[in-house]
Amino acid sequence: MVNWSLINSDGRKASSAKIRKNIVSFMTRYYPCSVVESIEKKYNAYKIHLMSGFCLTFDEDGRYIKTN
Repeated sequence: MVNWSLINSDGRKASSAKIRKNIVSFMTRYYPCSVVESIEKKYNAYKIHLMSGFCLTFDEDGRYIKTN
């Protein structure tokens, strides 16, 4: 899993502890043993690209939205 502690958005820094916890919790439960290829922030959502080809979308609070 990617190790990130700060997220820059709108010129301010915010802790990613809650977001990271929610995303890691979801991935551990539903996508165990998956490898993260990349994480990108788009507007008010996070896209987690997995090596398996799936793309998981989470809202700005780290809540799951959908899988592409």
